[in-house]
Order: sequence, then structure tokens, then C-alpha cells
Amino acid sequence: MTDTTPASPSDLGCEATFRGIVGDCAIAIDAALAIFLGSDDETGPHKARVALRRLTTCLDAFAPILRRKQAARLRKVAKTIFRDLGQVRDSDVYVTGRKGEAGEEDRRRRNARLRDAMRKRLRRDKAVAFPPRLQAQVQPGGALFRRGKVAVAARQGPVLAVAAQALDRAWQRCLRYGASVAAIPERDRHEFRKDMKSLRYLAEFFADLYPGLDAEPFRSDFRRIQDALGVLNDYAVLLALDKRKRPDRLPPDQTEALAEAEATWQRLFASRLPWRAEA
Repeated sequence: MTDTTPASPSDLGCEATFRGIVGDCAIAIDAALAIFLGSDDETGPHKARVALRRLTTCLDAFAPILRRKQAARLRKVAKTIFRDLGQVRDSDVYVTGRKGEAGEEDRRRRNARLRDAMRKRLRRDKAVAFPPRLQAQVQPGGALFRRGKVAVAARQGPVLAVAAQALDRAWQRCLRYGASVAAIPERDRHEFRKDMKSLRYLAEFFADLYPGLDAEPFRSDFRRIQDALGVLNDYAVLLALDKRKRPDRLPPDQTEALAEAEATWQRLFASRLPWRAEA
């Protein structure tokens, strides 16, 4: 594949925009799987999971122009690979978080065994065939697209309507958690983090359509809140794998992360939305 600079979504129709996003995801998934299958580099599982989540976010956003069953099949494969690699990612977080503590060698051996098992599973399931299969289905005339008159018009039309609806749906899912991250029950905070990720990816997909999405506070705050929530999630993973209950008081790093997430979400919660006409 040649390395080219993609056109701005504002220059493309709905289908072409979708195809460009999926193409980027396929390339990223392929590269990250190669890293994981060929080395112990911890970035492989993480990068693959990011690309797979971006893909499922894209499939959900462009549902109006996609065949439901075909999109569901692709989504199912992506989620299966995502979950398999999630076990490795959690193990990596655990090994890193407990570095230098008693039992480190045992943890590393368990991590290595898990990596080997997941490599075998991904090879058995022909995961490396997923990116080219994905690419084939989004080519012009590909099996993924709806063919009805209305759908064809939507595919050829501007992407603005799809973008605004997708952003609005994602925003509403985030709003349902309320204005305070600290007040979100711990069992729901992980779901909030996932919904915020989807919103962030959509903002990145459509930033050229709505310049405000690439300006402050959105540009920095989407990343800032993800980083803070990630610190809290990694701590929850450590506790779960240690089979320990959450302490009454968070450690300093996690306390700081929660305060950062709280302040950032309150800024975003009160922000005017660039994709709405009244903004």
C-alpha cells in the first residue's frame, strides 16, 4: 500500500469518508497484529485494540449506509480479537504495575504463557486475514454497503448528517453519567471511559468538518480525560488480578487522576458543541 495523505472528510461523500476511515483502521490493525505475533513488544496488543475500537466506532457511526448483517459480522470478529488481546493487555498492565515486587518472575512466566496461547488462538482463527477482508468489503460496490435507492443517495451524499447524528448519540451516552466523574459508581466508570473513547474517536474522524473539534477545550480535553480514566482503569485491573478490594482511599496517583478526570469532564460537560448549529 502506498503512503498518501487522505483528503479532508469535508471534500468527500459519506461512503468515501467511511472507506478512508476503515482503510486507516485496517492498516493499523494489520501492523499491530504483526507486532504482537512476531514479538513481545507491549505496544502490539494496545495498538491493535485502539484500532479495533476505532473500527467498531466507525461501523456504528455509519450504520445508515451499511448492511446490518454484514456490519454485525465484522463487528463480532473485531470484538473477539479485541477481547482476546485484552487479556494480554491486562496481564501486561499487571506485570508492569507489580514490577520489583515479590513474585515478579512468576508473573512474567504467566504473562509469557498467556501471550503464547493468544498467538496460537489468533493464528488458528486467521486473525491476520481480517484486515484484507475488511478492505475488500468497503471497496466501491463492496458487500458491506446498502443498495436501496435511499441508501445509495445517502452513500453518495455529504457526510455531515451522519457525522452530526453520530456525535450527538455519543455525547448523549456520556451525559447520562452526570456532570461528576467522582459521583459515577466504580462499576460504571469503565463504561463511561469506553463511551468517552467513542466520542473522542468520532471527534477525530470528523474534526475537519467541525473546526471547533480540533480546538480547545476539545483537542486537549478528550485526550486528558482518557489518560486520567486510563490510570484509574489500570489500578482497577491490578486490584482485580490481585483479588483485592478497592481501598477506602485511593493511592496518590489515582487520587490525582480522579481529580483530573473530574475537572476535565466538568469543562467538557459545560462546553458548546461544535457540531450543533446553535453552537
